[in-house]
Amino acid sequence: MQDFKTVLITGASEGIGRCFAEVFAKHGHDLILVARNQQKLELLAAELKGLHNTEVTIIPMDLIPVDSAEKLFFEVAKKELSVDILINNAGMMQVEPFCSSDPVKMNNLVQLNIQSLVNMARHFSGPMIGRVKGKIINVGSVASFMPTPNFSVYGASKAFVLSFSEGLSQELKGSGVTVTCVCPGFTETNMLSEADGLEKYIPNFMKADPVDLAEQAYQAAAKGEVVFLDSLANKALVQWATHYPRWFVRGVNGLLSRFG
Repeated sequence: MQDFKTVLITGASEGIGRCFAEVFAKHGHDLILVARNQQKLELLAAELKGLHNTEVTIIPMDLIPVDSAEKLFFEVAKKELSVDILINNAGMMQVEPFCSSDPVKMNNLVQLNIQSLVNMARHFSGPMIGRVKGKIINVGSVASFMPTPNFSVYGASKAFVLSFSEGLSQELKGSGVTVTCVCPGFTETNMLSEADGLEKYIPNFMKADPVDLAEQAYQAAAKGEVVFLDSLANKALVQWATHYPRWFVRGVNGLLSRFG
């Protein structure tokens, strides 16, 4: 993917986003790193510049506000940078029963996981189409394929990301711009460890290493794959969820959530 020089990564200060930054820097790409925590971004930028001699621009920004994608787009333009690859990685999880959930956190999740992602794709895809070259990588989840009781809004937001990515990939066919939806399973990141005790119910063989995930996703995007699942366990899980009737999958997931 050397023709795609500059990559913008949201949620880049930790977790999968940080691993994306490490992998793309290793492969010789220049980076635009976006996250709320300026100190973490500065430390990561210094580390990647030292290791890979790559250009790194940081833009500290909260992507929850409605106008954040537009502000980020103009900030990038002001710096006279062109984005060849957009990685919509920023997201949040809420694990608690829906009817007693924190409404502010719930609405922030919907805004960040859905609306900001869509707005980012809308703003940055235009210049890509004009150059007849670009890639959009949206981070979904295995939760995109099945109902997720006790984190229903998160699962629904990731189902949106998958559907949106697949639809957009067809709209952009022949434009020179590809769309890849990366659908990780349970990955060893802070998001998982802070998910209200969810981590202790997940067997170790189902927990992915985020660096391996990012490297595999890099290769999948290079090939123009539309949907990417990172392991045999996740592929089997998705196969199970999509093979059996929805009422059965819904019922099994409901039982598991009550047991947990």
